Amino acid sequence: MGGMNTLSTTSLGLVVLALCLPLGTLSAQSREFREAASNLAKAARAKDVGEFLDALETVVEEDDRRAAKLAVDQYAKLAKGLLSMDDAYDDFYELHRRAAQALKGLTSKSAMKELLKIRKSKRGDWHGRLLLLDAAAFHDGLDIQEACLVALADKEPQVIRRSLRYLRNTKKVSVVEDLVARYVELEEKYGKGKKRDPDWSRTLLSFQSTMTQILKVDLPSAIDWQNYVKVRKNRKDFFNPRRSQGRGKTALTLFGAAITGKNIVFILDVSGSMLSTDPGKTDPSKSGRRGKTVVGRDRPKGPPKPPEERRRISRAKKELARVVRALPADVRFNLIAYSSDVHPWEKKLVPSSSSNKKKATQFVEDLRAEGITVTDMALEEAFADLNIDTIYLVTDGAPTHIGQSGRGLPEDALEIISEIHERMEKLNFLRGVRIFTLGFRGAKEDFLQKLSKDHGGRYVAIELGGSADRESCVARRPTSR
Repeated sequence: MGGMNTLSTTSLGLVVLALCLPLGTLSAQSREFREAASNLAKAARAKDVGEFLDALETVVEEDDRRAAKLAVDQYAKLAKGLLSMDDAYDDFYELHRRAAQALKGLTSKSAMKELLKIRKSKRGDWHGRLLLLDAAAFHDGLDIQEACLVALADKEPQVIRRSLRYLRNTKKVSVVEDLVARYVELEEKYGKGKKRDPDWSRTLLSFQSTMTQILKVDLPSAIDWQNYVKVRKNRKDFFNPRRSQGRGKTALTLFGAAITGKNIVFILDVSGSMLSTDPGKTDPSKSGRRGKTVVGRDRPKGPPKPPEERRRISRAKKELARVVRALPADVRFNLIAYSSDVHPWEKKLVPSSSSNKKKATQFVEDLRAEGITVTDMALEEAFADLNIDTIYLVTDGAPTHIGQSGRGLPEDALEIISEIHERMEKLNFLRGVRIFTLGFRGAKEDFLQKLSKDHGGRYVAIELGGSADRESCVARRPTSR
């Protein structure tokens, strides 16, 4: 009997000990979580990104519903605070990038359920929903396409534009139909005839660019896209049409690129290389034809001088001046010329009035080509105006701060190109500015192609195909370099 009591007492003690160990461990974990949660909230209030990210790692390790809700809620508070400050955008971008990656540590059922609940909610600040959209790109349990379709229905333009960035590579007809339906809905609400909000105008332009990148055609309105998709969606060449469908001969274009924005900056390279001339269609050096011999006249010594209309700077100035004169009345615009320095025409966008067009045309006509090619500084200048929605960049060379010696790229070109891509990704993260690039022969085509593709535009390679500049400057299929 005594032995039985001893055994019972021993067993009871072991059970109590076994129960106490996990409780003690859980208590320690809870204390650590509470401390991290407190630090997270303090860092959000203090707008301290470094402290916030350190505390976030500990919070995420808890991996439950509380951790998920706390992480997103406090992120939203900090992000909103940073974006309200004039000089904290870089801090916001770093916060967003690292926080989106950190959320991949939330994998439990309760944490995932909470994340999906927040993602579908339309209440509160949009910053948390934007975070969850980008987190889906890193998280195995969050389907990125599903996340984008949820974001597409969001009420905030920043979230919608971010979803379009991911969806432009889709090859699913059902997704295209969802895109078009939402495009039509938003154009009816914020499009022609409505009081235009710059943020929603950029969103509508993002829809247009996304549809063009997906289907490789260019149509002017959401209804046109809806009709096009309805008729062609069951065709085998739906995503790769045999014949490009443009906007028609009456559309205003710059070297073949349709002018479609409402707040436009034209950037023109006026470096020394723009003094180069391109071969004409009847150039004897290219065709092998001999010139006529005129009896009784002295023949000029040396090779014949190329006509001025084949000089790149002359062609670019003529084409840009023509576009400026033809801009619709509802467009605001600015011009930026650059070579060794950047020369904006105005400090900000101006209305396309007759007076402004005349002044802008004179600015273009007075430009002279000399110096190097500081493309990065010109793009930075353009983005300084927060109201722009579209950029057209015309150039014939690679970015450089030191110039070119001999053949090949300038020594600093590849480094500057990498910096441009990184900088544009950061500056354009929330804004949705489209960048169209247009390059003469000799331009760094792969750089221009990527820049336009990454930012909802189109690359046009410029050639001279005849004597009339407007008719002969056409878009050709890019060559790989």
